Amino acid sequence: MTRTPDTPPTVVGVRFARHEGFDRVVIDLRKGDLPGYRVNWVPKLVQDGSGDTIDVKGGAYLQVTLTPASAHSESGAPTWTGGPIFQAALGNVRSVVKTGDFEGMVGVGIVVDHKAGFRIKEQLDPQRLIVDIAH
Repeated sequence: MTRTPDTPPTVVGVRFARHEGFDRVVIDLRKGDLPGYRVNWVPKLVQDGSGDTIDVKGGAYLQVTLTPASAHSESGAPTWTGGPIFQAALGNVRSVVKTGDFEGMVGVGIVVDHKAGFRIKEQLDPQRLIVDIAH
């Protein structure tokens, strides 16, 4: 999904929960409009900017890249704190990884036990991007 919002949003948190038949990962946003995004399976998670491999074990990796977006304030203070690895231990989702906040892109890696179908939802008021991954 390609977008060029007038005011790029800021990622303020990522949360996750298990539901009947699927796990949900919610990327909470504030300020600005919904960003563009890419969601795809990757062979490994890498740190944006450096390209270094992020050492996290999983059966498969789903990379979510938001652009344009940031995960820091205008002064440079992080708005999405903690991590970079957040343990989830859900039905399929093992963990969620902050893979970057670099040059107008924010990366969120979702580590799962196995590849499965997924769907993306956009919600407004409050703004968030939702990734549902089948068990």
